[in-house]
Amino acid sequence: MGKIIDFLLGHPVEQSFQAKNVTITPVPQHSAEVIENKIREDMGGATAMGVSAVYACARVIAEGLALPPCYLQKTDAKGRTFATDKSLYRLLNLRPNDRQTSYEFREQIGWHLALTGNAFVWLNRSRIAANRGEILEMLVMNPGDVTLLVDPTKPLAPVRYFLFGQEIPAADIWHLKGPSWLNYEGMKAVSVARNAIGLARATEIYGSKLFENGARPGGLLNLKGSPTQDQLDMVRQAWAAQYSGAGSAHKTALLPGDIEYKPLASTANEAQFIESRRFQIEEVCRYFRVSPTKVFQSLGSQSYASVEQAHIAHDQDTDAHWHTRFMQSATVNLLSDAERAAGYTITLDNRDFLRGTAVERMSYYTAGIAAGIFTRNEAREMEGFDRSDDPSADQLTPAANLFGPGQQNTPAE
Repeated sequence: MGKIIDFLLGHPVEQSFQAKNVTITPVPQHSAEVIENKIREDMGGATAMGVSAVYACARVIAEGLALPPCYLQKTDAKGRTFATDKSLYRLLNLRPNDRQTSYEFREQIGWHLALTGNAFVWLNRSRIAANRGEILEMLVMNPGDVTLLVDPTKPLAPVRYFLFGQEIPAADIWHLKGPSWLNYEGMKAVSVARNAIGLARATEIYGSKLFENGARPGGLLNLKGSPTQDQLDMVRQAWAAQYSGAGSAHKTALLPGDIEYKPLASTANEAQFIESRRFQIEEVCRYFRVSPTKVFQSLGSQSYASVEQAHIAHDQDTDAHWHTRFMQSATVNLLSDAERAAGYTITLDNRDFLRGTAVERMSYYTAGIAAGIFTRNEAREMEGFDRSDDPSADQLTPAANLFGPGQQNTPAE
């Protein structure tokens, strides 16, 4: 961690970290500050994170990326095994740096990807000859602190990365991209959905003003005769003090005989406020490709069974895509060509979070054991139970009526 701190404080560890004739460092257009300022301009001082639907969608994506355990595995002729002898296994599965767990690390990456379309991880690689290039720790960088430079006139021109104005070797930056229009940078989801987010924010402001200023009853006060301006001001101030605001809603108004009240204000239902709010939540969810049920938005006619199917659809339509992006990017950027050729891959195991009911799982285990696919102890491990001491629990026991008596008690490989 010391090397990272030294670097972030502006004291490069290696000469290769020095800025190389860099005189102009463009403001990163994907930075959180630029996006926030633009949203402030468009939405009168509000921020995207202030819109509950945006926050909820980004949180669903971030937590969906962080929840499954991450493994470094090796595939050979005998199958797939955990590569626990590699230091990268510990970094991915438990502790990528001194400040974060694996869950927190991937959750932060998910937030950055969901909102800015890009995530940047600094890889602290060993400079010692014996294990040169080995990743010692990984630290997520603030997207606003990283600048990309690329020559757009040259196809597949190398991308140069600058952190706090200092050029970083591309091999030391792990750049994860969300949905992309350009091949070197992800699209900024908050910018793309700016209009939908702005309208969602506008409905929130409308609701706030509705309950802040919506006197009940509301309308016109008609003073009989020819009142003076001072009299009109006194009546208006007295009315506002007694009946304006959410805390004064539904109070009974007492009027003298020379004042007539004519209600004019529309109700929330007449203004279709609730319908507009519901539509904007669904619109924001559409941009983030998140099921409305995942942000606790009721769709009205759903039953328990249909909600369950909606969650399954979310796993297939949302989580699976972000998981694939992460796994492929990690395998390409964190492993060397030799390691990939040797069968090493980085995976996210989401099976525990897609399990069925207890009855469905027991039927699955029964069928698997009867077919000789796995042993009883393997089934117990999948359920989180302790292994049985019975030696036969480690034997494959295919059903005799399916495979014949000679196939029973086969040692598990």
